[in-house]
Amino acid sequence: MTIDKIFKMEFGNDVMNTQNNTNNKKSTKSLKIQGDVWELEELLAGKSFDEWIQIILPKVEKFKRYRTLLNDSITPQKILEIVRLEEEISMDAERVGAYYSLKSAENTQDSQALSKINQLVNIGADINNDLRFFELWFMQLNDKTAEKLLNSKELKSYKYHLESVRREKPYTKSEEIEQIMELKDVTGGDAHSTIYDIITGKYKFKWNNKTVTQEEVVKYVREKNPKNREKAYELVLGRYKEDSLVLSEIYKNIVNDWYNDGVKIRKYQSSINVRNKSYDVSDESVEILLNTIKKNVNVFQEYFKIKYELNKNAGQKYPFSRYHLYAPFITKNTRKYDYDYSKAFVLDMFNNFDKRFYDRALRIFNAKHVHSHPKENKQGGAFCADVTKGMEPYIMLNHTDGLRDVFTLAHEFGHGVHDSFATEKQSHLERHASLTICETASVFSEMLLAHKLLNESKNKEEKKQLLVELLDNQYATISRQAYFVLFEKYAHEHIPKGITKEELDNYYGTLLKEQFGNMQIPEVFKHEWNYIPHIHNSPFYCYSYAWGNLFVLSLYDMYKKEGNSFVEKYIDLLSAGGSDSPNNLMKKLGINAESEEFWQRGFNIIKEEIEELKKLK
Repeated sequence: MTIDKIFKMEFGNDVMNTQNNTNNKKSTKSLKIQGDVWELEELLAGKSFDEWIQIILPKVEKFKRYRTLLNDSITPQKILEIVRLEEEISMDAERVGAYYSLKSAENTQDSQALSKINQLVNIGADINNDLRFFELWFMQLNDKTAEKLLNSKELKSYKYHLESVRREKPYTKSEEIEQIMELKDVTGGDAHSTIYDIITGKYKFKWNNKTVTQEEVVKYVREKNPKNREKAYELVLGRYKEDSLVLSEIYKNIVNDWYNDGVKIRKYQSSINVRNKSYDVSDESVEILLNTIKKNVNVFQEYFKIKYELNKNAGQKYPFSRYHLYAPFITKNTRKYDYDYSKAFVLDMFNNFDKRFYDRALRIFNAKHVHSHPKENKQGGAFCADVTKGMEPYIMLNHTDGLRDVFTLAHEFGHGVHDSFATEKQSHLERHASLTICETASVFSEMLLAHKLLNESKNKEEKKQLLVELLDNQYATISRQAYFVLFEKYAHEHIPKGITKEELDNYYGTLLKEQFGNMQIPEVFKHEWNYIPHIHNSPFYCYSYAWGNLFVLSLYDMYKKEGNSFVEKYIDLLSAGGSDSPNNLMKKLGINAESEEFWQRGFNIIKEEIEELKKLK
């Protein structure tokens, strides 16, 4: 339910940024803040933390009094009143949560912000329980009454939100049983995921006679020195191999809990069907997506060979091995992409596409909602935080003048523009797009940026660098993520029947060989699956990356063919936010998510990029 996210900010989970998502402590001590610094005070609007809580809690008490009015003769006007109060509570809570979350992102050592966040988590849990009764009642309402309410003109702006509540009806138990299951979750799969995080989060490694964290070792898999890349993988994956028995047993408990809860008790059709229903996508569309990626496995295999030859010709010496998948592309391009240039270039890119995109991006800058540069103790990576209707989103960057930083800026402002279109047309409860759609504008902006840079660049080395950046990221967000899900499908099918750790390891090894062809696969990579947090914490989540990125590539193919006539359809898609299912939103574009031909169009774009790279060799 929407209110479950009360006081919590959704900062996104951008794959493109995960390699750099560490605190900027040592490397940024000498840096002075430049560029843009966000202003957060408008979030609290002059009120204190306690004043906001005293505004929210009476609204919760008012909401609780609606319980006595819930019956089959309730009017659409009364439901509208209830939903709008729920929405109001959510909007107030998100403002407060956003303020302290953004303060913490700006300074991860801000103890006051951390303390307030912890307070909000506890207050939010109580509020969630107090509000739960309405959605439980609405999903159990008889079909005739529910249909009359859903089709009323009063509830038009909340129809999909309420339909989403109704869709959970076949899988939801009584309020008492739901409360018991929530208590069970405290010691069930969620608890085992926490244990996994605690164990792996404490891993330390020896590197050059220093004790360092996992993140500090992992960065070396992209280092120029091939020996360091091999050493980094051996250290990290070797540790997961060492603990593989206990980590695998933890995972088995997570899978069994997911299966018992979703399939045995709630009666979903399968383990992956639980995730598909939460995303409101069909099993068929997900299966066709995964099968299309499997059929195109040779596309990235060809790219890996081309990149290896490029680096080999540039003087790099290392074997064609999985150790070196992320070997940096050695380029003579030493160009710096400073913040002012990057900002102007991205704004110009939006303006060339459609002035409405430029206007929305510029509004975010003018609102002073951007924090652009690293500073001591600032959170690493980048995100776009959508707060509430009537307020521009906040964007955090860590710009260091690299080409990747220009892509990051375009990516996050793509999210910001998407939010702007959606909040103008949709209610607060329906403005958030599904996870399979929410990366659309961000990745599409990257595509616009890449092709603008390619078209304008006179530098052959820069063009190679651009294409390698694109293809590396497309592999990481499409094939890599899909193969995680293929492993999960096998694991979730066989673990409830009984399976050994060794069988899981060997199956993952089989998938690696299928994915990489004749590339060498060192034995330690069989244990990589235990290294992937999403596999343990969010079953089947990873296909949303593959869906989102292939969807964008196919949209870009449409744009190339249709030109300006495509823009209005694209704006309609972004403006829809979360007001309809991904499948239906795609149908409005003339796209069938259950068509292999559609997903193949994305790979056709990737093939074109590979051909362009071959010409530049």
